[in-house]
Order: sequence, then structure tokens, then C-alpha cells
Amino acid sequence: MAQLYLIRHARVQMMGDAPQRWSLSEEGQREGGILARQNLWREVEHIFSSPAPKSLQTVAPAARRWGIPLTIVDCLHELARPQLVYNYEKIITRILAEPEASIVGLEPAVQAADRITRCIKELVATHPEQTLAVASHGLVLTLFLAQLENRWPKVTEWRGVPFAGLAILDTTTWHLIKGWSNASEI
Repeated sequence: MAQLYLIRHARVQMMGDAPQRWSLSEEGQREGGILARQNLWREVEHIFSSPAPKSLQTVAPAARRWGIPLTIVDCLHELARPQLVYNYEKIITRILAEPEASIVGLEPAVQAADRITRCIKELVATHPEQTLAVASHGLVLTLFLAQLENRWPKVTEWRGVPFAGLAILDTTTWHLIKGWSNASEI
């Protein structure tokens, strides 16, 4: 059975007003190291990552340690945003309540859900019967999992995605095998 490992990036050092350029904090680097030591990587044949440094830095240690190809895929990015968003949790609550609206200039959630779902399904289709890992962002991964169930996610689902978190899917049935867990609990 081919599987898909969904990985949320580890904790970040929020520096500057461009979240797409944020790197991992010291704690995030530690989380990435813990994740890299997990035996799950024995099964993974290819890792795909959002272009954001925080996603790449989360899975690069595993790619190096286990000799797994790592490819940047642009469509795995977080909601497109022109600038830093303040009151992020409040804004995400609005985005999920009004999925077709562009709140404070952010990519509409319905558009992001379509993008991430199409992106991940295309990666799986072009790598049939392979176990893959995708490193991305909590919100778009929450949108993706809800789309697989033909529903819209709740804010509590997004809040429940841990940093350096992992969820596992069966790519034949697109059913969740294992819900979100922290890298240190794998």
C-alpha cells in the first residue's frame, strides 16, 4: 500500500514581515532533527516541500540522513499573502468562515484548498505506488484533508495540527491512516 506522509513545518523564528522567508527557530531545528531520526523515512521514496525555508529546513535533515530525493514544489505554499498578517488566528477564523473572500489580501481559502488538493493529487499520480512525504503548512494541509472528505474544516482542526506534525494517508483510498501527531510521538 502506497502512503502519503503529510508534514507540517517545525517552529519558526518570526523575523521580518515576510513569513514566506522565515527560517526555523532553535526549537524548530530540534524538532526537524527528531523527525529526521524516525524510522518512517525507511518507507519514503521522495520528499516534496513547499519553497518556504521553514518547510525545507524541516525535512532536509531527513532527506540527507536517509538519502531521499527532496524536490521543491511551488504549489505546496501557504495561503498567498502580500504582507505579514497581524492577529493571525482571528484572520484564519474569518478565512474559514468566509472561504470565498480575500481577507486582508490573503488568497481565498477555497482557492487555496483547490490548489493544494490538485497539487498533492498530481504528485501522487506522477509517482504511482510510491510512498511520498509532503512538507507544507498547517492551514493548507488542514484544507486538503477536509477536501478529501468533501467538507470544510473547523478552526479547531487547524489549531490541532502540531508543528513538525505528521499525518498519514493511504493514497489508494485517500483515507486517513493516522491523524496528526507530533514528531516526538511517532
